[in-house]
Amino acid sequence: MPDALPDRLEMLLVAEWLEAGTPEEGTVRFHVGTAAEELGLSGDRAGILKVMAALSALEDARRIEIRWGTQPGAPASVRLADALQADARRALEPPG
Repeated sequence: MPDALPDRLEMLLVAEWLEAGTPEEGTVRFHVGTAAEELGLSGDRAGILKVMAALSALEDARRIEIRWGTQPGAPASVRLADALQADARRALEPPG
């Protein structure tokens, strides 16, 4: 079974983007340690490295773009790909 962590992380990023009111630029602020905890991973080095690998997989698949903060511990800025934003917006539309 392939690693489901990138998919789970993508869902978390989309949920955060939706919670932020679907900013037009498609960007959310992101803390790796917080994401590790929210995904049920340990907040230690192992959990953080798993989240980093999942971020890399999503970026390689062109589902997100990451801009890292300039200070240690600063949040990253993650931009959802246009197609991912469109999918999330469609999910919000009422059926029918």
